[in-house]
Amino acid sequence: MPHATKVLVVEDSRVQARIMSDHIRAVTPYETLITATLAETAQVMEQSRDDIFVAVLDLNLPDDPGGEIVALANRHAVPAVVMTSSFDDEVRKRLLEQNVVDYFLKSMAEVANMENLIERLHKNLAVTVLVADDSRLSRHQMATLLKNQNYQVLEAEDGAVALDILTATPEVRLLITDYHMPRLDGFALITEIRKIRPKDKLAVIGVSAESGEQTARFLKNGANDFLTKPIGMEEFYCRVNQQMDMLDILEDYKALREKMAS
Repeated sequence: MPHATKVLVVEDSRVQARIMSDHIRAVTPYETLITATLAETAQVMEQSRDDIFVAVLDLNLPDDPGGEIVALANRHAVPAVVMTSSFDDEVRKRLLEQNVVDYFLKSMAEVANMENLIERLHKNLAVTVLVADDSRLSRHQMATLLKNQNYQVLEAEDGAVALDILTATPEVRLLITDYHMPRLDGFALITEIRKIRPKDKLAVIGVSAESGEQTARFLKNGANDFLTKPIGMEEFYCRVNQQMDMLDILEDYKALREKMAS
């Protein structure tokens, strides 16, 4: 099944929308759709949802004084990136509560960062992530955040199940594992999986409510990174996407070396 390839740009200024759209199309391989009102956006999302993999949203639309545009994107499960002309801690808090993927100021300096995120979100459509945690609530929270970034998510309730999934599913590129799990804990899981899946093929992020010694043990056992519970949304997104960017860089480097050697 082909992946969605279009970016929805929601901006009431036609000039600014065209500038943003032209810039996205110039530096990325993706087509854009443009809307200027909440009503128009609702219609496009209804008709073209399968074509859209991210929406870049303006919060100040003429028919949307209450900021309903983000809720509309959430209802259609479209990852939302917000462009705002002003920013403070209150705006940040409100946006994170609305489960937006990220937020940027309306400036050319920020547009480049936004375009990098757009490319990452499209790549994520082809990336499978496994979340291993014996807490159903924790698994659900992490899986929800990952799906909001367009990742394809598998779940395991303990380390033994996770090991079976990883052995049978080579397309998994990222493992996020808790430490305290029955049958096979996070440390033992990483030790076993590193026997067959090296760091340049599978990234691993350890998760625990404890830090300090736990961090060192995860890293020494073969994890690429570590997160402490409770996990902040922004930190989670940054750490996960950084690991995927690093795998892409290593993959490109290996392909270049093979090309030069041939």
